[in-house]
Amino acid sequence: MIDQVTESEAVVYDIRRLILLRDLAERTTMTAVSELHGITTSAVSQQLRILEDEVGTVLTRREGRVLRLTPAGRVLVDHTSRIVAALEEAESAVAATAEQVTGVLTLATFRTAQTRLAMPAVARLRTEYPNLRVRVVDLMPVDSVPAVRQQEVDLAVTYSYSFRARDLPLGLGSEFLFADPLVLLAPENLRDQVRQRGLVAVKDADWITARDGAPSIVSVLYACREAGFAPRIEHRGGSFAAMAEMVDYGLGVTIVPQLSVSHEHGHLVAATIAGGSRQIGVTYRQASLERPAVAAAIRTLRTIAVPQRLAS
Repeated sequence: MIDQVTESEAVVYDIRRLILLRDLAERTTMTAVSELHGITTSAVSQQLRILEDEVGTVLTRREGRVLRLTPAGRVLVDHTSRIVAALEEAESAVAATAEQVTGVLTLATFRTAQTRLAMPAVARLRTEYPNLRVRVVDLMPVDSVPAVRQQEVDLAVTYSYSFRARDLPLGLGSEFLFADPLVLLAPENLRDQVRQRGLVAVKDADWITARDGAPSIVSVLYACREAGFAPRIEHRGGSFAAMAEMVDYGLGVTIVPQLSVSHEHGHLVAATIAGGSRQIGVTYRQASLERPAVAAAIRTLRTIAVPQRLAS
Protein backbone atom coordinates (compact mmCIF):
# COMPACT_ATOMS: atom_id res chain seq x y z
CA MET A 1 0.00 0.00 0.00
CA ILE A 2 1.38 3.44 -0.97
CA ASP A 3 1.51 5.92 1.88
CA GLN A 4 -0.48 9.08 1.27
CA VAL A 5 1.64 12.26 1.15
CA THR A 6 0.55 14.66 3.85
CA GLU A 7 0.34 18.43 3.36
CA SER A 8 3.43 18.94 5.55
CA GLU A 9 5.48 16.53 3.40
CA ALA A 10 4.56 18.03 0.03
CA VAL A 11 7.08 20.41 -1.54
CA VAL A 12 5.58 23.51 -3.14
CA TYR A 13 8.02 25.42 -5.33
CA ASP A 14 7.69 29.18 -5.75
CA ILE A 15 7.33 29.87 -9.50
CA ARG A 16 9.25 33.14 -9.09
CA ARG A 17 12.30 31.27 -7.80
CA LEU A 18 12.05 28.75 -10.61
CA ILE A 19 12.02 31.61 -13.14
CA LEU A 20 15.13 33.11 -11.53
CA LEU A 21 16.91 29.76 -11.96
CA ARG A 22 15.75 29.56 -15.60
CA ASP A 23 17.06 33.05 -16.29
CA LEU A 24 20.36 32.24 -14.58
CA ALA A 25 20.72 29.25 -16.90
CA GLU A 26 20.51 31.60 -19.88
CA ARG A 27 22.41 34.64 -18.56
CA THR A 28 24.99 32.78 -16.40
CA THR A 29 25.59 35.57 -13.84
CA MET A 30 23.71 36.82 -10.81
CA THR A 31 24.28 40.40 -11.95
CA ALA A 32 22.57 39.80 -15.31
CA VAL A 33 19.58 38.17 -13.59
CA SER A 34 19.30 40.97 -11.04
CA GLU A 35 19.31 43.59 -13.83
CA LEU A 36 16.66 41.64 -15.74
CA HIS A 37 14.30 41.51 -12.75
CA GLY A 38 15.15 44.85 -11.16
CA ILE A 39 16.25 43.38 -7.84
CA THR A 40 19.59 43.23 -6.06
CA THR A 41 22.16 40.52 -6.69
CA SER A 42 21.97 39.48 -3.05
CA ALA A 43 18.20 39.04 -3.39
CA VAL A 44 18.69 36.75 -6.38
CA SER A 45 21.31 34.75 -4.49
CA GLN A 46 19.05 34.45 -1.43
CA GLN A 47 16.06 33.24 -3.48
CA LEU A 48 18.18 30.62 -5.23
CA ARG A 49 19.55 29.39 -1.90
CA ILE A 50 16.00 29.00 -0.62
CA LEU A 51 15.13 27.07 -3.79
CA GLU A 52 18.10 24.72 -3.24
CA ASP A 53 16.91 24.13 0.32
CA GLU A 54 13.42 23.33 -0.96
CA VAL A 55 14.75 20.92 -3.59
CA GLY A 56 17.34 19.43 -1.25
CA THR A 57 20.25 19.47 -3.67
CA VAL A 58 22.78 21.80 -5.28
CA LEU A 59 21.41 23.45 -8.45
CA THR A 60 24.37 25.54 -9.65
CA ARG A 61 28.16 25.39 -9.71
CA ARG A 62 30.69 28.11 -10.44
CA GLU A 63 32.90 27.90 -13.52
CA GLY A 64 35.23 30.88 -13.57
CA ARG A 65 33.11 34.03 -13.58
CA VAL A 66 29.87 32.33 -14.53
CA LEU A 67 27.41 29.92 -12.93
CA ARG A 68 26.38 26.67 -14.62
CA LEU A 69 23.52 24.37 -13.73
CA THR A 70 24.10 20.98 -12.18
CA PRO A 71 22.20 18.03 -13.72
CA ALA A 72 19.50 18.57 -11.07
CA GLY A 73 19.33 22.25 -11.98
CA ARG A 74 18.90 21.47 -15.68
CA VAL A 75 16.05 19.06 -14.93
CA LEU A 76 14.31 21.70 -12.83
CA VAL A 77 14.71 24.35 -15.56
CA ASP A 78 13.25 21.99 -18.17
CA HIS A 79 10.18 21.51 -15.99
CA THR A 80 9.99 25.25 -15.29
CA SER A 81 9.58 25.97 -19.00
CA ARG A 82 6.63 23.57 -19.11
CA ILE A 83 5.09 25.07 -15.95
CA VAL A 84 5.33 28.64 -17.27
CA ALA A 85 3.85 27.56 -20.61
CA ALA A 86 1.00 25.73 -18.87
CA LEU A 87 0.19 28.79 -16.75
CA GLU A 88 0.13 31.02 -19.83
CA GLU A 89 -2.05 28.52 -21.71
CA ALA A 90 -4.52 28.68 -18.84
CA GLU A 91 -4.47 32.49 -18.86
CA SER A 92 -4.97 32.52 -22.65
CA ALA A 93 -7.87 30.09 -22.42
CA VAL A 94 -9.57 32.24 -19.79
CA ALA A 95 -8.96 35.40 -21.87
CA ALA A 96 -10.46 33.66 -24.91
CA THR A 97 -13.83 33.52 -23.14
CA ALA A 98 -14.04 37.33 -23.13
CA GLU A 99 -16.25 39.01 -25.72
CA GLN A 100 -13.83 41.89 -26.39
CA VAL A 101 -10.14 42.20 -27.23
CA THR A 102 -8.75 44.08 -24.25
CA GLY A 103 -5.66 44.42 -22.11
CA VAL A 104 -2.10 45.36 -23.02
CA LEU A 105 -0.11 43.93 -25.94
CA THR A 106 3.61 44.62 -26.35
CA LEU A 107 5.06 44.30 -29.86
CA ALA A 108 8.80 44.33 -30.55
CA THR A 109 10.00 45.27 -34.02
CA PHE A 110 13.29 46.01 -35.73
CA ARG A 111 13.84 49.43 -37.27
CA THR A 112 13.38 48.74 -41.00
CA ALA A 113 10.08 46.92 -40.45
CA GLN A 114 8.50 49.73 -38.44
CA THR A 115 7.19 51.99 -41.22
CA ARG A 116 5.94 49.37 -43.67
CA LEU A 117 4.67 46.69 -41.27
CA ALA A 118 4.64 47.31 -37.52
CA MET A 119 3.26 50.86 -37.40
CA PRO A 120 0.39 50.20 -39.86
CA ALA A 121 -0.50 47.09 -37.85
CA VAL A 122 -0.50 49.03 -34.57
CA ALA A 123 -2.67 51.79 -36.08
CA ARG A 124 -5.20 49.23 -37.32
CA LEU A 125 -5.29 47.40 -33.99
CA ARG A 126 -5.92 50.63 -32.09
CA THR A 127 -8.77 51.52 -34.47
CA GLU A 128 -10.44 48.10 -34.50
CA TYR A 129 -9.93 47.35 -30.79
CA PRO A 130 -10.20 50.62 -28.83
CA ASN A 131 -10.01 48.77 -25.50
CA LEU A 132 -6.64 47.24 -26.39
CA ARG A 133 -3.46 49.12 -25.45
CA VAL A 134 -0.58 48.38 -27.82
CA ARG A 135 2.99 49.14 -26.85
CA VAL A 136 5.92 49.12 -29.29
CA VAL A 137 9.55 48.31 -28.46
CA ASP A 138 12.46 48.79 -30.89
CA LEU A 139 14.52 45.59 -30.69
CA MET A 140 16.65 43.55 -33.06
CA PRO A 141 15.73 39.84 -33.32
CA VAL A 142 18.80 38.83 -31.33
CA ASP A 143 17.18 40.64 -28.39
CA SER A 144 13.47 40.40 -29.22
CA VAL A 145 13.33 36.59 -29.46
CA PRO A 146 14.67 36.14 -25.89
CA ALA A 147 12.31 38.93 -24.81
CA VAL A 148 9.34 36.96 -26.17
CA ARG A 149 10.50 33.85 -24.37
CA GLN A 150 11.00 35.76 -21.13
CA GLN A 151 7.45 37.22 -21.47
CA GLU A 152 8.88 40.75 -21.62
CA VAL A 153 7.05 41.25 -24.93
CA ASP A 154 4.11 39.37 -26.42
CA LEU A 155 5.12 39.32 -30.08
CA ALA A 156 8.18 40.23 -32.12
CA VAL A 157 8.54 41.10 -35.79
CA THR A 158 11.73 39.21 -36.63
CA TYR A 159 13.83 38.14 -39.59
CA SER A 160 16.31 35.49 -40.58
CA TYR A 161 18.45 35.38 -43.71
CA SER A 162 17.40 32.84 -46.31
CA PHE A 163 20.84 31.23 -46.36
CA ARG A 164 21.07 30.81 -42.57
CA ALA A 165 18.99 28.33 -40.59
CA ARG A 166 17.39 29.58 -37.37
CA ASP A 167 16.27 27.42 -34.49
CA LEU A 168 13.76 28.93 -32.10
CA PRO A 169 13.89 28.20 -28.36
CA LEU A 170 11.48 25.60 -27.02
CA GLY A 171 7.97 26.98 -26.62
CA LEU A 172 8.23 29.62 -29.33
CA GLY A 173 6.69 29.62 -32.79
CA SER A 174 7.06 31.84 -35.86
CA GLU A 175 4.83 32.62 -38.82
CA PHE A 176 6.36 33.72 -42.13
CA LEU A 177 4.99 37.04 -43.41
CA PHE A 178 7.00 37.92 -46.52
CA ALA A 179 10.47 37.82 -48.11
CA ASP A 180 12.54 41.01 -48.14
CA PRO A 181 14.94 40.72 -51.14
CA LEU A 182 18.58 41.72 -50.81
CA VAL A 183 19.72 44.37 -53.30
CA LEU A 184 23.06 45.77 -54.40
CA LEU A 185 23.47 49.52 -54.10
CA ALA A 186 26.08 51.03 -56.42
CA PRO A 187 27.18 54.47 -57.68
CA GLU A 188 25.93 55.49 -61.12
CA ASN A 189 29.19 54.67 -62.93
CA LEU A 190 28.97 51.01 -61.80
CA ARG A 191 25.26 50.32 -62.22
CA ASP A 192 25.33 49.57 -65.96
CA GLN A 193 28.28 47.20 -65.51
CA VAL A 194 26.42 45.31 -62.78
CA ARG A 195 23.34 44.96 -64.96
CA GLN A 196 25.48 43.56 -67.77
CA ARG A 197 27.91 41.32 -65.86
CA GLY A 198 26.30 40.72 -62.49
CA LEU A 199 27.97 41.00 -59.09
CA VAL A 200 31.39 40.12 -60.47
CA ALA A 201 31.45 43.62 -62.02
CA VAL A 202 32.10 45.10 -58.58
CA LYS A 203 34.62 42.56 -57.28
CA ASP A 204 37.35 45.23 -57.30
CA ALA A 205 35.17 47.98 -55.81
CA ASP A 206 35.40 49.27 -52.26
CA TRP A 207 32.68 47.72 -50.11
CA ILE A 208 30.58 49.25 -47.36
CA THR A 209 29.15 47.09 -44.57
CA ALA A 210 27.71 47.40 -41.10
CA ARG A 211 29.95 47.13 -38.09
CA ASP A 212 31.49 43.82 -37.04
CA GLY A 213 28.97 41.48 -35.46
CA ALA A 214 25.95 42.86 -37.34
CA PRO A 215 23.87 40.11 -39.02
CA SER A 216 23.83 41.97 -42.34
CA ILE A 217 27.58 41.46 -42.84
CA VAL A 218 26.81 37.81 -43.51
CA SER A 219 24.66 38.79 -46.51
CA VAL A 220 27.59 40.64 -48.12
CA LEU A 221 30.03 37.78 -47.53
CA TYR A 222 27.52 35.20 -48.77
CA ALA A 223 26.68 37.06 -51.99
CA CYS A 224 30.31 37.79 -52.83
CA ARG A 225 31.36 34.21 -52.12
CA GLU A 226 28.62 32.94 -54.44
CA ALA A 227 29.97 35.31 -57.13
CA GLY A 228 33.49 33.95 -56.63
CA PHE A 229 35.34 36.68 -54.77
CA ALA A 230 35.95 38.18 -51.32
CA PRO A 231 34.87 41.81 -50.81
CA ARG A 232 37.40 44.49 -49.90
CA ILE A 233 35.63 46.17 -46.99
CA GLU A 234 36.77 49.79 -46.70
CA HIS A 235 33.91 51.58 -44.94
CA ARG A 236 31.51 50.84 -42.08
CA GLY A 237 28.05 52.28 -41.47
CA GLY A 238 25.95 52.34 -38.33
CA SER A 239 22.68 51.89 -40.24
CA PHE A 240 21.42 50.91 -43.69
CA ALA A 241 20.56 54.57 -44.32
CA ALA A 242 24.14 55.62 -43.53
CA MET A 243 25.50 52.92 -45.84
CA ALA A 244 23.22 54.10 -48.66
CA GLU A 245 24.46 57.68 -48.18
CA MET A 246 28.06 56.48 -48.52
CA VAL A 247 27.14 54.77 -51.79
CA ASP A 248 25.41 57.94 -53.00
CA TYR A 249 28.63 59.87 -52.40
CA GLY A 250 30.59 57.33 -54.45
CA LEU A 251 32.49 55.67 -51.61
CA GLY A 252 31.71 52.15 -52.76
CA VAL A 253 28.99 49.51 -53.02
CA THR A 254 26.94 47.58 -50.50
CA ILE A 255 24.18 45.00 -50.11
CA VAL A 256 21.11 45.84 -48.02
CA PRO A 257 17.55 44.54 -47.61
CA GLN A 258 15.16 46.19 -50.06
CA LEU A 259 12.84 47.19 -47.22
CA SER A 260 15.56 49.49 -45.88
CA VAL A 261 15.99 51.46 -49.11
CA SER A 262 14.25 54.83 -48.87
CA HIS A 263 12.61 56.56 -51.81
CA GLU A 264 15.52 59.01 -51.72
CA HIS A 265 18.01 56.21 -52.37
CA GLY A 266 15.91 54.06 -54.70
CA HIS A 267 18.01 55.14 -57.70
CA LEU A 268 21.05 53.39 -56.21
CA VAL A 269 19.58 49.88 -56.62
CA ALA A 270 21.67 48.14 -59.28
CA ALA A 271 20.53 44.51 -58.94
CA THR A 272 18.69 41.99 -56.80
CA ILE A 273 20.85 39.32 -55.19
CA ALA A 274 19.78 35.92 -56.53
CA GLY A 275 18.69 33.60 -53.74
CA GLY A 276 19.24 36.23 -51.07
CA SER A 277 16.51 37.64 -48.83
CA ARG A 278 15.45 38.27 -45.27
CA GLN A 279 12.52 36.12 -44.22
CA ILE A 280 10.28 38.47 -42.23
CA GLY A 281 8.02 36.85 -39.68
CA VAL A 282 6.27 37.23 -36.37
CA THR A 283 7.54 35.26 -33.37
CA TYR A 284 5.28 34.37 -30.46
CA ARG A 285 4.91 32.04 -27.49
CA GLN A 286 2.86 29.03 -28.53
CA ALA A 287 1.12 29.09 -25.14
CA SER A 288 -0.25 32.59 -25.87
CA LEU A 289 -1.97 31.86 -29.19
CA GLU A 290 -5.44 31.55 -27.65
CA ARG A 291 -5.16 35.00 -26.12
CA PRO A 292 -7.47 37.23 -28.21
CA ALA A 293 -5.06 40.18 -28.35
CA VAL A 294 -2.21 37.99 -29.61
CA ALA A 295 -4.41 36.29 -32.21
CA ALA A 296 -5.73 39.68 -33.39
CA ALA A 297 -2.23 41.10 -33.73
CA ILE A 298 -1.01 38.13 -35.77
CA ARG A 299 -4.03 38.38 -38.08
CA THR A 300 -3.40 42.10 -38.54
CA LEU A 301 0.30 41.66 -39.28
CA ARG A 302 -0.61 38.94 -41.78
CA THR A 303 -3.03 41.29 -43.56
CA ILE A 304 -0.59 44.23 -43.64
CA ALA A 305 2.12 41.92 -45.03
CA VAL A 306 0.08 40.79 -48.07
CA PRO A 307 1.18 43.66 -50.38
CA GLN A 308 4.81 43.10 -49.37
CA ARG A 309 4.49 39.37 -50.12
CA LEU A 310 3.01 40.07 -53.54
CA ALA A 311 5.76 42.58 -54.34
CA SER A 312 8.62 40.27 -53.38
